[in-house]
Amino acid sequence: MDQLKLKLQEYYQNYRKLDKQPKAETVSKGAGTVHDLESDILTQFGLPVSKRFVQILHDFVNHTNVNEQLLDYVSRKLRTAARKYLLSPVMSDIDQLNQAMEQKRSPYDVLPELGYPTHDYAVFLIGELLYRRNMPAQDILDELQRVQQHNSWEDLLVLSKISSYSTHELYAKLKRYNLRFVDDFIQHSHRQETTRPAARKRLSPAEEGYKPNYKTISKVQVEDIVFDDKTTPSLFGKQKSGSRYTRITIGLEFSELNQLLMASGDLGVQISNAIKKRLTHPASAKPLVIDIKAEFGEPLKLDNVYLEVYKPQHQENGKWTEDKDPFYFVDKILSKKEFEKKAKEAEVKTKIQECLELIGGSYVYYQRLRRLGITEDEAKLRAGLQDELLYKLSYYLNKLKD
Repeated sequence: MDQLKLKLQEYYQNYRKLDKQPKAETVSKGAGTVHDLESDILTQFGLPVSKRFVQILHDFVNHTNVNEQLLDYVSRKLRTAARKYLLSPVMSDIDQLNQAMEQKRSPYDVLPELGYPTHDYAVFLIGELLYRRNMPAQDILDELQRVQQHNSWEDLLVLSKISSYSTHELYAKLKRYNLRFVDDFIQHSHRQETTRPAARKRLSPAEEGYKPNYKTISKVQVEDIVFDDKTTPSLFGKQKSGSRYTRITIGLEFSELNQLLMASGDLGVQISNAIKKRLTHPASAKPLVIDIKAEFGEPLKLDNVYLEVYKPQHQENGKWTEDKDPFYFVDKILSKKEFEKKAKEAEVKTKIQECLELIGGSYVYYQRLRRLGITEDEAKLRAGLQDELLYKLSYYLNKLKD
């Protein structure tokens, strides 16, 4: 038996042994060996230790028995994957990141193929900042390079576990390296920890401690929906702004997503069914992606609803600062009828306010007339305040301004 088959057999035995252990013991009892073997086997074929190639080995260990035929089959599969990977066109790192964003590829595939570890910070940079917040790919690549250059992966992990992180010496050290997204990463990590016991429900701005700037958007074209069974969904698409379309990402709860889909006719129902199907197959790749145009022939147009949204904020030097990226959270979903009713109410309130300001101003005119020696009755008549109730209202409205 050749060296590769011996290594595959060793990997199979170690993995099966590890799989039988309680989860709490896996790190201390063999997980490192399994990961080392995965790296050795894939490196032998010139493959990076990315999720899509590791999956070949995971499929292999799911067989009940290992034999010569199975070892030959896995060897051929790895050889084929290596040939396809190594003969694929050479792409720059920035092109790979841009392509990954378009295809919403798992960060666990992208990072090893770029030569970076699947560290929490690196996954955050791609999964959260690049995919969800539409951060420029060059900014993400520059940050990955800085962390790698200064070998700061472990420092970032340690700092993310500290509640008062900004006063810690590690924070000052990382800031000297010009790492831009340390605050975002740590606050994101803390939010994830806080929301985990409550089924990962997103904290409201009031719970986090800031007051957002709300805006209402409509006419959004949704191109992709990205989600998994543990985190809230995100919509990727375009919004019409004047004569052109701008990119936008919207984070929302599953209940809100379902509400949007049910208001979007037959296409919304089809997409809803596709999401349910994905969620019932845990073996599917994570994150799960619905490429709407590719799967259904057209983007999802949110024409019948209005979304009240806000940009999340983070603390910077003790102050809440709004994120600059075109990423929003949904606060409310309004039907066309609800929106029109709300707009009408707002218009009526504005008109009432204008009337009250006019009435309040009439009392100022009344006072001026009285100072000119005009009688009280005549002054009230000229100011339009001859009605006693109107006079009192004008008096008290004017008093509010004092």
